[in-house]
Amino acid sequence: MRKLKYSLRSRLTLSYIFIVVIVVGLTSLVTNMGLKAQFEKYVIQRQEKQTREIIDLIKMKYEEEKAFRTGYLEIIGMNALQNGMILEIENNKKQSVWSAYKHNNGLCQTMIMDMRANMYSYSNKWNGEYQEKTYPITIDDVQVGTVTTGYVGPYYFNDEELIFIKALNSLFLITGICSLVIAFILGIFMSMRLSNPLNKVAKKALSLSEGKYKERLMDGSHTKEIEILIETINKLSDALEHKDKLQKQLTQDVAHELRTPLTSVQGHMEAMLDGIWAMDKERLNSCYEEIIRIKKLIGSIEDLSGVENENVLLYKQDFDLAKLLIRLLNNYENDFQLKNIQINYRPESIIIYADEDKMSQVFNNILSNALKYSDEEGEITIQTSLEEDTIIVSIKDTGIGIPEADLPHIFERFYRADKSRNRKTGGVGVGLTISKAIIEAHEGEITVNSKYGEETEFIIKLPQSERINKL
Repeated sequence: MRKLKYSLRSRLTLSYIFIVVIVVGLTSLVTNMGLKAQFEKYVIQRQEKQTREIIDLIKMKYEEEKAFRTGYLEIIGMNALQNGMILEIENNKKQSVWSAYKHNNGLCQTMIMDMRANMYSYSNKWNGEYQEKTYPITIDDVQVGTVTTGYVGPYYFNDEELIFIKALNSLFLITGICSLVIAFILGIFMSMRLSNPLNKVAKKALSLSEGKYKERLMDGSHTKEIEILIETINKLSDALEHKDKLQKQLTQDVAHELRTPLTSVQGHMEAMLDGIWAMDKERLNSCYEEIIRIKKLIGSIEDLSGVENENVLLYKQDFDLAKLLIRLLNNYENDFQLKNIQINYRPESIIIYADEDKMSQVFNNILSNALKYSDEEGEITIQTSLEEDTIIVSIKDTGIGIPEADLPHIFERFYRADKSRNRKTGGVGVGLTISKAIIEAHEGEITVNSKYGEETEFIIKLPQSERINKL
């Protein structure tokens, strides 16, 4: 069964509502419980205070009258009855002087029923009952009578108190409902602020999967993580657009590089088959050279495929870096002399633990580029040094340089600062990409500095093996 999925907007809105329900519910519950306990305590204290005031008033009147008089006892008793208390006063002979029951039994019963009804309306779990307490009336430490108070206990709420409590509960309810409405509105508002940019990012990611790289996300966000995500998607768009251009450029370059030798071979072969040209060794050598060019081109693409698949296998051994550089310079000696290029290099023996063939490929690529892009009577300077545990090799030429806009992309596959694709510079722009992969496989780094029209310098840094340091 497929799992039901919810949108981010729905989840955020429900989360806000859930949090508000929990917070308001817990706050109301705790507040209500605390208020109920405090109010019950207050009512009990009020009853005790009211009882003391009644006893004090009776004592004061007794001292004035020197006896219990029905007149003032009736006034005190009726006032107490209105406040929910039933009084009965007896003298020291236990004779009833005044009783609310005897004075108005019907009113007393009605009052008790009203108090019970009030308490049941407050809580259907209320289990109070009618209670009586007897207090002595003493003057100068002599008991002159007793006062018996009857009420619905252990506590009761009068009408005003019950109205206050119900109003407070209604306020809690209204607050809860208002909080839910506000939470719903805020949830929708906040979820829209979060989900709308994410939806745009998702649509942009989908368009990237469809090969649409040109559009950019222009809307920003006040949320740091979403802003980073938007910037990342835009950078990804730039990178994919750039890679797409490089791939299209590669197609054009490879087509051009293959078409030229194939056209030449085809023309030679047709001329020989038609009998226009004689099938001699010179023309066959020309066809053979063009075939070798095609083979080298395919080999470069295969090398790049191996690098991109992280298949750079290293066979490390100890060798003298100076001897490797001298051998490569000797290979290019004739080419350097033809362009009258001066080589500045003072060999200094540095033992390195690396893959000699792979390192030869790296330096061969750099020297080849230096030769191609150096003018007549230029200079190529090679410097090697050992700083702490790092071997540094610098190869600088006084050639045409690299435009500043091209420098950040010089190590990208298929990228060529020279867009002319002329036969003189040739290549498909994979040499430096392969070189960088080889250096990084050796846990080193390669960087380039260039001044357009003046010079270019490649700097290679390689770690020296700890095993060599111990020798």
